Amino acid sequence: MPSWLVSSGSPQGWVMGALLWAFALGYWDVFHRRVPNLLVFGAAALSLVSLAVTGSSPLGAGGWSMLGASGLALLLTLPGYLTNKLGAGDVKLLLAVALFGGVTVTLITFVIGALVTVGVAGAFLMLGGRYGLQSATGKYLPFGAALALGFGVALVCKQAGGLPWLL
Repeated sequence: MPSWLVSSGSPQGWVMGALLWAFALGYWDVFHRRVPNLLVFGAAALSLVSLAVTGSSPLGAGGWSMLGASGLALLLTLPGYLTNKLGAGDVKLLLAVALFGGVTVTLITFVIGALVTVGVAGAFLMLGGRYGLQSATGKYLPFGAALALGFGVALVCKQAGGLPWLL
């Protein structure tokens, strides 16, 4: 396992926990069609406590970055929520990501999540008729799971030094 993934220093020491958190959120959203408030509000509270104690988020984002990321998260998700395309859990999840990682992580999380969702929807539309796939519930795709995947990718790329043109 890479040393940056489990090192005890800040912010690298938080990476494994954040990845597990993202996995749990994605799993829950895929199989239960809900984003659990306990996990989302817990991460947001942890980020605010970290800001109060250390002056930065668990992943090293400063207070202004956290504030800007929160505004960005609302700007990106509230239109979808107000038009019933996104659920409230998706909005809260991206807000928690904003508080945890700052502006760059929030933007990358949203972009990757949106691309994953578009790709899955496109594959579903292209292959659905051919293989008899149908929506069992008639609901939308679980966007929270795509956001969780995007957050995981943003974390790994940021910590590994990848995607230099984005991070």
